[in-house]
Amino acid sequence: MTNPSKITEGGVEFSIGTFNGTSVNYNFKKILVYLNAKGKLLFGKHFKIYEEDHEVILKLCNYIIKDYENCERNGIDPNKGILLSGPVGCGKTSLMRLLKFIVPLQRPYIVIPCRNIVFGFNHVGYKIIEDYGNTQFFCFDDLGVEPWVDTLGKTAIPWAK
Repeated sequence: MTNPSKITEGGVEFSIGTFNGTSVNYNFKKILVYLNAKGKLLFGKHFKIYEEDHEVILKLCNYIIKDYENCERNGIDPNKGILLSGPVGCGKTSLMRLLKFIVPLQRPYIVIPCRNIVFGFNHVGYKIIEDYGNTQFFCFDDLGVEPWVDTLGKTAIPWAK
């Protein structure tokens, strides 16, 4: 079986924990090292994870790896969606684009701007919601900043549907 605790990026192998053949015991400090390296590869050499963000990143990591004990301790249900909020430009999208890489054997989610759904809703209506809702896992980006749409003479917010 593939060892999901070992991830190779740019010819360098990163260990994000230990693997006993059936499960991974994740190490947050090692995950941070990997996320910093992967962030530099994806977003450029200026990428950096700041210490003041470690608490939020730890909670997100617990959610992504489905650490039920730590999720419960933090009031998070790993079987439900999450709402990550913060000021514009603080790195929410970058974090969500990065985190899926720490679980290489899980089915990955796709980060998609909400405006794509809105534009699709304008063109094909409710079918776009069905198409996105039934095929894959999605991380909807910029939820709440998308415009209201006019469909069949009615103004609506697609997320309310």
